[in-house]
Amino acid sequence: MTTKTQQAMACAIDALLRAGFEPDGRTREEVVRVPTKASPLLGLSGGELAKFGGRQRFAKTGTNIKATVGPRTTAIYRIEGAGLEGVRGIASHDTSDGQALHATLAGLA
Repeated sequence: MTTKTQQAMACAIDALLRAGFEPDGRTREEVVRVPTKASPLLGLSGGELAKFGGRQRFAKTGTNIKATVGPRTTAIYRIEGAGLEGVRGIASHDTSDGQALHATLAGLA
């Protein structure tokens, strides 16, 4: 059975593929301990484990434009240099907001 989140991710990926993006791997996945209101971090105890990363990456053929798709957000950005300093955000949308994603992709053409 497909969840709404999975459907939204599939629609976002389909929109990227139709706009000329190709799969480009996945982001690194990390499990870290984060503080919560009920359980703040105290030394190495407290908080709760959270998983970050593991987003699907895409690259637009022949450009320096890339995208990542995750359960919550879809980000489109441009690489203009080395490291994080070279990343220039274009747009970040709720993955379930297909209309906003389509509008951003149309603006890239």
